[in-house]
Amino acid sequence: MEEVEELEKPNVLIVGAGPVGVLTANLLGSEGIPVLLIDQNPGILEIPRAISLDQDALRILQASGLGEEASKIMPSISWVEMISPYVGTLAKINSMGSMDGHPRLVSIYQPDLERLLRKGLERFDHVKLWSECTYLTHIESDSGIIVKVKYNGTTYRISTGFLLGCDGAHSQVREKQGWKLKGSSYKEDWLILDVDDLPNVLDKVEFICDPKRPIAHVPGPGKSQRWEFLLRNGETKEEMEKPEKVAELIRPWGELSSMKVQRKAVYRFQAKTVECMGKGRVFLLGDSAHLTPPFAGQGLVSGMRDSFNLVWKIASVLRKEASKDILSSYNMERRPHAKKMIRLAVFLGSIIMTRSRIAAFFRDLLMKFLSFTPARPYLSDLRLKPDNSFGKGLFLKKDTLRNSSISPGSVFPQAPLRSKDGNWELSDSLLGSHLCLVGYGVHPSRILSQSCIEIWKRMGGMILHISNQQQASEITSNSVEDVTSSFLKFFGGADRFAIVRPDKIVAAVFQGKEADDTVLRFAEIYRGKMP
Repeated sequence: MEEVEELEKPNVLIVGAGPVGVLTANLLGSEGIPVLLIDQNPGILEIPRAISLDQDALRILQASGLGEEASKIMPSISWVEMISPYVGTLAKINSMGSMDGHPRLVSIYQPDLERLLRKGLERFDHVKLWSECTYLTHIESDSGIIVKVKYNGTTYRISTGFLLGCDGAHSQVREKQGWKLKGSSYKEDWLILDVDDLPNVLDKVEFICDPKRPIAHVPGPGKSQRWEFLLRNGETKEEMEKPEKVAELIRPWGELSSMKVQRKAVYRFQAKTVECMGKGRVFLLGDSAHLTPPFAGQGLVSGMRDSFNLVWKIASVLRKEASKDILSSYNMERRPHAKKMIRLAVFLGSIIMTRSRIAAFFRDLLMKFLSFTPARPYLSDLRLKPDNSFGKGLFLKKDTLRNSSISPGSVFPQAPLRSKDGNWELSDSLLGSHLCLVGYGVHPSRILSQSCIEIWKRMGGMILHISNQQQASEITSNSVEDVTSSFLKFFGGADRFAIVRPDKIVAAVFQGKEADDTVLRFAEIYRGKMP
């Protein structure tokens, strides 16, 4: 078959147009990066899969410019409850309220989210989607990558700068790289049952920790809900998917004849992480890089974090604002965090999946005891979930500020700010999609030397001054007012500064006297070699 050289050379080629791949194309498109997104399927898979997102995911959707539309189709979830048949509620985790400007937990219907993300691609002439296109292979060199694909019966050789594998658990890109998934598969199978048109709306997640048959019960948008039933020894996939068996399992919640079954399938969960998430010009995101049991609701969220972490780094390298060396921080940062989330899911699964009555009895005693100890907030306030923070990566780790909750490698918080014209905006919208030097109480341009300001500009950096209420009269075009005093609490005082990355990770914190030295030290690792 004739091979045709692609005339329009994308800077990035993405394999896999699931939610992570399409989100990545949207974020790259927002940066003005030419992208080709390919997928072997003709369109969206019209079945529910991922069913919840947290505030991190919503913040990423906000960054993509689709946050407002997404919020219309994602109702909040109030509680996560673990229930024992012997002692009642083991733990009741509060997911009400907001964090970083967004609800802490929402339910989603994945096909609707994917439709929103695909519609977002229409904003960009420089982003193309080829459906029913098959990835074949790729060859990497120092100067770029040649990717071979089959599309409309023709085999194409496409030159590109970076190849992103978002092609799921059976990733062909991962296989070609020779990177192995490491971890374990559960021995147990689960029946996943998605149902719509239920008479009542569910606003909480229920884990029924019954050793006879553990069950997860999760709300979806509107009148949809999901059940996950653990198969007992000897039960088969064929038996569990029969209508009469499904009707028997669902009967405590209603008659199957009055419900609309969207999906029924038997799955075996996995807890695995790839040995390398990215090297050179090839990177893996989402299920291509890590597979997690569903008990923590972090599968899709982890993939979205991958995308947010990687996209700005690629864009900065392509704009020649940063050294290609910064891309090594993607694997350094994301792989350990993804493993933490998998460990959390495995831990929660061990509580839920206990099938021994004796083990369940001691579990119930322990959980009840912990509810009367200082460990209670970790069970009741989502503190079990690891923060999206890193031990190693693209930041100046040793810098700290007294009385501050902001530290290098952690997430920079989001809160409302008031601009000079009196409008209120969430802070991420003001920080933008570039590096940002944020000063609290003192304008950064007043303490930086002119030479450092020029270096900062060459890095694509922006400057933002957050004033306290006493400084309202000093608000200028790149100043905003901390009306709620949220950032006073975060920074721990005035004359405090932070370098914030486009993915809202703190790269450095410092006081005014350290400004030039800090900017120069960060510029050295950003434009030169990683330490």
